Amino acid sequence: MTKKKYFSILTTLVCALLLFPTVGEGGSTEKNEIKVACIGDSITYGARLDNRDKDSYPAQLQLLLGHRYQVLNFGVGSCTLIRKGNPTVWNQLPRIKEANPDIIIISLGTNDTCGFGTCGDRKCWEYKDEYEEDYRDLIDTLRTLPSNPKIWICAPSPMVLETPGLSPDRVEGLTIRKPRLQELITYIKKVAKDKDTGFIDLNTPLDHKPELFTEKDGVHPNQAGYKAIAELVYQRIK
Repeated sequence: MTKKKYFSILTTLVCALLLFPTVGEGGSTEKNEIKVACIGDSITYGARLDNRDKDSYPAQLQLLLGHRYQVLNFGVGSCTLIRKGNPTVWNQLPRIKEANPDIIIISLGTNDTCGFGTCGDRKCWEYKDEYEEDYRDLIDTLRTLPSNPKIWICAPSPMVLETPGLSPDRVEGLTIRKPRLQELITYIKKVAKDKDTGFIDLNTPLDHKPELFTEKDGVHPNQAGYKAIAELVYQRIK
């Protein structure tokens, strides 16, 4: 072999190695990493936790899914699905579009039960007839993403009146809002069927389980509750 030919082959091999994607454990590559966007309210965000970066449901879902996945937390406190809410998921769309996720998990509805005197002066339930159509529009919008994401919509986690330490005012408010949430879940199931999305029930498995919810709160899970949500989501999307 001539020296000129030797250096030509060597140069080709070096270029090929530089262009070849880096392979990690299990043979996965960065290019093949699957992005999962968790869209929701404070329950997705990880409220009431000492360490939400470690114990929120998206963080625990990341551990369950492993290194081939990148789980992104788009949870925003007090977020609504209804467009007329404040804040609303519609304001998060630019960030979600920029991420261009492969899988989208939506859990919204808890704050949409506020209104007519519950949750202070918030007005959401006044527009509850718009919830279903807004959900359909949201799904249609997300399906325009270049990633053509698989979409899962959730029946939100329950309001648990048996949670220890609830004040009389809190019990009164949740007693009004809990049936409202169940009404929204009927809409969610219909949307999931009509729009052919995945459906994840986070409500029934966690209901009447005060040990999974923050004391004096009854809406936000505790660490064990967030883990339970992560496991329910994992079981469905896998």
